[in-house]
Amino acid sequence: MQHTPDLGKNSLGKPDPWAKFRGLAWWHLVLSLLPIPLLPIGGAIGGAIGAAAIYVNLSLARKSFGTRAKALAMLGVTLASYLVCFLVVAFAQNLLHG
Repeated sequence: MQHTPDLGKNSLGKPDPWAKFRGLAWWHLVLSLLPIPLLPIGGAIGGAIGAAAIYVNLSLARKSFGTRAKALAMLGVTLASYLVCFLVVAFAQNLLHG
């Protein structure tokens, strides 16, 4: 029986923070990381929304959809994350500055 390596751990047995990115095609990585600019745009709110969008995109990248459906789903998540971030920031700014 063949032993498959645990991608969640490195050679020292410590958690590998890059395990979710390993083995993906280049376009999966590009589409997964498109929400990164939300961090400087929205601060902590943008960072939280962007991190959630990256996590969802990485999980979509590992699904067995067709290429077109997967790309459209990942772009949809990215666009939705930007829209949600701008709406939440605008709402918070409206509450604070009346």
